[in-house]
Amino acid sequence: MDRGIKDEAFVSRALQEADFGMGRWIANQAFFNNAATSPINEIARAAVITAVAIFNQKYGEVITEQDLMVAKNIKTVGDAMRLIDSVSARLPDRHVNK
Repeated sequence: MDRGIKDEAFVSRALQEADFGMGRWIANQAFFNNAATSPINEIARAAVITAVAIFNQKYGEVITEQDLMVAKNIKTVGDAMRLIDSVSARLPDRHVNK
């Protein structure tokens, strides 16, 4: 069965409908408040992987495929926090239009 772009559209719609508040809910800070050696919550892990994938697509010159490989291999809260710190430090500053 040819699905066309049904799967792409599903993900695209979710990203289009997402806002800052939803990001806070999906990757709730409570998931990261455990010991660094604690296994990461699977929803938080998926959110981190998705975020790194988005940043790689948008800022591929500074957020690389290697970052995405690291994201896919996170297992603990500490792994996630180290990756978030590394990627965040390389993201361009956000500019607010006034």
